Amino acid sequence: MRALIGLAFMVLLATEPQAQIESQPLAPLDGSEQVEGEQEIDRSSRFQRAPFKTFRDEVGPFRPRPIEGEETSEQTGTRIRQLDKMTGAIETVDVFANQQVTLGRLSIRVVSCRTRGEDTQAGALSFLKIWDLRSVDQEPVFSGWMFSDSPALSALDHPRYDVWVMNCIATSGGTPSANE
Repeated sequence: MRALIGLAFMVLLATEPQAQIESQPLAPLDGSEQVEGEQEIDRSSRFQRAPFKTFRDEVGPFRPRPIEGEETSEQTGTRIRQLDKMTGAIETVDVFANQQVTLGRLSIRVVSCRTRGEDTQAGALSFLKIWDLRSVDQEPVFSGWMFSDSPALSALDHPRYDVWVMNCIATSGGTPSANE
């Protein structure tokens, strides 16, 4: 049945007159009509690449200026805050450089804490190593710099805990405080 319908459809298409397609060249882009015998316009120059330019109008790729490092000062420790996502408990702890503290299932070691300028309250960056004590392997779950100004830039990815740097501590005496 399908073959019969297909055959009938093909017969209908074959008997229907085809429209004539006329072939004419396109008019030029500028709107003027080309007269026979007139020379054709060379459009290849439209598609040439422009040279690279810098802000100083020099030809060539832009060369960025080297970034100079910002002056930082080493501090004695870091104030860290931890959030337990399961219980909602928040702990704040002062950890001195090259010391390790255990908070819940996490073991946190502060390697270094640096600030921009003399103000320890703003712009702190701290190098931390964090291990999950229930993990089978002994690799840290986080190892890197954390920034107090933008904590999401380099964050701990843990299913239960969030850890972030509050600021640096500059005092050399005293003991670490818990649950501030």
